[in-house]
Amino acid sequence: MKMVQRWVSIFLSAAILSTLVACGSADDKGQTQLATTQAPAGSVQELFGSSLFVGDSIIGGLTNDDLLPEMNVMGGLGATVQTTLDNVEEISSRKPSHVFLSMGQNDLGEPLEEAKKTFVQKYSRLVDRIRELLPAARVYMLSITPVDAASPFGASMNPQIETFNAALEKIAKEKRVDYIDLAPIFRQHKIQYDEDGSHFTNTFYPILLDYLKEWTDLANQPRGPAVTDPNEAYKAAFRHSVFLGDSILGGLSYLSKVDSANVIAPSGATLSLALMNVEKLSSRAPEHVFILLGSNDIRLSDKQDFVESYRQLIGSIRNKLPKAKLHILSIPPVTEEALKQVTRYANITDFNQALEQLADEVKVDYVDLSPLFDANKIQYADNGVHFKPHFYSLLLDYLKRLVK
Repeated sequence: MKMVQRWVSIFLSAAILSTLVACGSADDKGQTQLATTQAPAGSVQELFGSSLFVGDSIIGGLTNDDLLPEMNVMGGLGATVQTTLDNVEEISSRKPSHVFLSMGQNDLGEPLEEAKKTFVQKYSRLVDRIRELLPAARVYMLSITPVDAASPFGASMNPQIETFNAALEKIAKEKRVDYIDLAPIFRQHKIQYDEDGSHFTNTFYPILLDYLKEWTDLANQPRGPAVTDPNEAYKAAFRHSVFLGDSILGGLSYLSKVDSANVIAPSGATLSLALMNVEKLSSRAPEHVFILLGSNDIRLSDKQDFVESYRQLIGSIRNKLPKAKLHILSIPPVTEEALKQVTRYANITDFNQALEQLADEVKVDYVDLSPLFDANKIQYADNGVHFKPHFYSLLLDYLKRLVK
């Protein structure tokens, strides 16, 4: 077995399971959309108001404790360089004057040289695309943060991270963009890690912003207008709803289409794992619950087990939220290329028919998404399962009628 598989299994079992029980710690701490109000002069919200931080869930922690508004951060659990490439149009749409790129841990792999080559190719393409779409923006490439040396995978991952960081620095020189080495932060401060040994406690993020403020001298640089929120109408429409699912729905919070408090959809989620989040769901007291699950289950279970697990999930939600309106969304189709990679996706239609029958039996709303795909040219992400940003506006427009 490849070494990457060993550390990924350790990392994801800790990261995903802990996330499922306490997913989105940021939104449990009362996140608000500060972009719609005037940030105090001299505050980090004002200083970084025209900036966009893009990357994985490590940089996503910048929204914890309302440190930065969600509109200034695109950071998702499990996000890779390819994830960012798939969503580069969203970066452009926010029109930031400064873009901070921070990702790489999820791109590590073995054989190391092969993983590094792919990483360099995609990162270089990402920088080129951002410059093409935002020629006036200043781009910063942040080094990949180390994992806790005391963690089970510290000895194997940190040397890989050093190799990737050397490659990042080389890309920055070739592309003539700024490379910011974060290593001094870890030498100057005793940084506290989260339980998974990869993410950080909230105390890390003010330290990070202070370091970036000093390194970039941003206060004395020309800055454009603050990044604004184009999704206020969606957030208002779905303010009493929660979207429960996997990373397909997770795109709603990653792209800030709705408030992160209205999404419980970690990467890799299945029905059995979603069941662990029913308590969290009930604490939100939603009027509507939109459930989109199955893209991961279809690879792991047969139709009968899938239906029974879905039945159990519905029963658990009803027990906690007897007045909530439940909406089961059909499993979205995948591309032909994805079907070749995972032949069990051929069962999506069969699974959806079983879902529709279940919804009729238990008297919940079944939402067939096929008309959405028939009426629009849906753009898929590179893996042929997830979607590019425009899909989410189409999805929310399609669902709005159900919450009026």
